[in-house]
Amino acid sequence: MAKHRLEERRGFPWFGRRRRDDLLERALRACDGCGERVHVWADACRHCGTELELLAG
Repeated sequence: MAKHRLEERRGFPWFGRRRRDDLLERALRACDGCGERVHVWADACRHCGTELELLAG
């Protein structure tokens, strides 16, 4: 195996390390009624049936 594959990529020291962007985490939110994770565009919770307000942001 090549040496460069074994070493961790460091990048430029003057740029901070980016956090991994987790699309799934951003696409889910907690239901106001039961607390289960639901998609951000859902109009109702599939677990308890609570109607959800669409949030912009």
